[in-house]
Amino acid sequence: MSGFKRLKHADQLVLKQRGGVVVFLESTEDFEIIHKRWFFDEGQDICFQAADTYGAGRGGGGCRTVIDLVTDARSNGIQAYGLVDRDVLLGDQNWLLWWECADQTFSLARPYGAHIRVLLRWELENYLLDPDTMRIEANDEEMTSTHTAESVLARCLGCANELKDRAAASIAARAENLTAPAPGFGCNPLKVGAELTDALHEFLRSKGLGDPVAAMITARERIDQFDAPTDRPYVRWDRLLRILDGKAALKYISRQMGVRFDERRAALARRMYERGTVPAEIRGYIDEFKGAI
Repeated sequence: MSGFKRLKHADQLVLKQRGGVVVFLESTEDFEIIHKRWFFDEGQDICFQAADTYGAGRGGGGCRTVIDLVTDARSNGIQAYGLVDRDVLLGDQNWLLWWECADQTFSLARPYGAHIRVLLRWELENYLLDPDTMRIEANDEEMTSTHTAESVLARCLGCANELKDRAAASIAARAENLTAPAPGFGCNPLKVGAELTDALHEFLRSKGLGDPVAAMITARERIDQFDAPTDRPYVRWDRLLRILDGKAALKYISRQMGVRFDERRAALARRMYERGTVPAEIRGYIDEFKGAI
């Protein structure tokens, strides 16, 4: 957990003089997607700030830094808000809200106060896993027109079990304050089915987890509560994206399809803006912040 991050006096003056609303984001990468690709035309009403540009040595962003910066800014009369990923709850082991399946109940909760919004999905990468946007990028990269949104969605859902296991391993590790598998774990070479599951068990065991099999089974049972295998594929995918490890899913699907979506995050975000499919959830939060002026 990061130490308390304070705004320097010069930063406070700049933000106060600018006026409007300040929205702190977890990282420069989030800034590049949310501000530079999705909400670059918001005018003077709103100012986005990357949390990892504050503090000694920089690079110290993340959800806790956002929360600290919002607290500090508001104590200095700055109208500040923050957006943090759902995995802040995982880090804090807030299991009751982490495993909440009902969107409305989740969205109305304010575990970090009135000025912090927790996203429905694990992290920002989850929002980029949009089949129609991925279809456009896949076709452009390969100079073909063979991919459809339905075919991309089918490929994504085709590796749902592997993606659930990746998420289960991350959850099991973080529940015991252990190192989780890196996002690219099991991707090079690509492991599928039992081969991936066994590799994850062995990884967790090597990190000190006594019974990784039981821990992953327990996590999988909770993950499965978000799934809707008999529903329409788009609905099922949307539900699953709340509880899949976003960076890991993006890398795994990239390897599985042979299209490096994980290296084209900015392009995916730009496509979403151009197509008018910026996530309604995030758009709603931005409008809410602006409405507070």
